[in-house]
Amino acid sequence: MRRTGSCLCGQATFTAEALERLQACHCSMCRKWVGGPFMAVPCQQATFSGPVKRYASSEGFERGFCSECGSSLFFHPKGSGLHGIPIGLFDDQTGLPFKTEFFIDQKPGCYAFANETRQMTAAEFRETFRKG
Repeated sequence: MRRTGSCLCGQATFTAEALERLQACHCSMCRKWVGGPFMAVPCQQATFSGPVKRYASSEGFERGFCSECGSSLFFHPKGSGLHGIPIGLFDDQTGLPFKTEFFIDQKPGCYAFANETRQMTAAEFRETFRKG
């Protein structure tokens, strides 16, 4: 489903083909980046406009943010057509069931989700997304 959204100030906008599910990442970089678990919708064919800056956060991966207000915009495995876009940026946040947790072996013990999810370790994540 084609979805739209924007950052906090509204200057960075996007359209994307959402894969209709919600995912959480517990890695230390995501937690530093967003202040907690990164709750994102995997998307294809994402296009961003406005003051978007890209940051090469680790080998093979980049993160995007609005250079005006600082909102986190996406996580992107380079060379793939995927972007993880924070759920809070979407104009319509309905119909996105919580399905997967990444880096479950790095999740702090101070929180847990009630949903039953597929849980992937850091090694499983890297194996899945560093192919190609």
